[in-house]
Amino acid sequence: MTGAKIFTIANQKGGVGKTSSVVQIASGLARRGEKVLMIDGDPQGNLTLFFGAKEKLDFSRLIDDLAKDAKPKPEAFINPRVRRNLDLIPAANKRLRLDIHDTQIIGDYERFAEFVGALRNRYDWIIIDSSPSNSPLEHMLIRASDAVIIPLEFQLFSVSGLESILEEVRACSAEAGREIHVHSLIFTKAENRLHRVQTYRELFSTFHIPVYEICKSEYISRSLEKSRTIWECGPSSYAARDYRTLIDKGFPVPL
Repeated sequence: MTGAKIFTIANQKGGVGKTSSVVQIASGLARRGEKVLMIDGDPQGNLTLFFGAKEKLDFSRLIDDLAKDAKPKPEAFINPRVRRNLDLIPAANKRLRLDIHDTQIIGDYERFAEFVGALRNRYDWIIIDSSPSNSPLEHMLIRASDAVIIPLEFQLFSVSGLESILEEVRACSAEAGREIHVHSLIFTKAENRLHRVQTYRELFSTFHIPVYEICKSEYISRSLEKSRTIWECGPSSYAARDYRTLIDKGFPVPL
């Protein structure tokens, strides 16, 4: 993982905490003093809704401009300082999948990767939110990344879902001609009191991927409802403690 700076938060299953993970990880890194860019690659635009960012051109316009080889300028799309040290490329077009055909997105694979890669030197970290799907849009986001973070829940459906997303990452890696790592699994609603949890811990350990657990907490839902990060809403909570552990262990301070 040395040198990884660009991460996509991905899972084909909805409701597992992708956007919440982007919010808490990105804001935690920014709180640590590092410069972070978030990209809202989910047409639902929940990340954009959370931060209230609407000042600039959005993600769908970026995809359209790339298809036209218009060489879009990052400044036209990046909402600066949605929080201290934290910038955002927003998503405002919920009709993206209707307005932009899959063949156009496939044609943008390399151009999007080049656009994001050109931002490496501006930021310590770039974190991309994706939608719960397995389409060319998600493939484009993964192919632009160095690594993928997979949020999950302790349940049976997560096992088959994990196998699918791992296969998707392998396919994107092969197509891109470079290794795209799986950074970690994040269990976003961990409950130790459930008897089956230990069984699932043992099961997921067989995948030999770093695992982090975020305890189920009212502070997470409360923070999202109020458009406040966990660091603003419950900095002393167990959930904040778990995210801090993830950030400290999974994201070494850049040299």
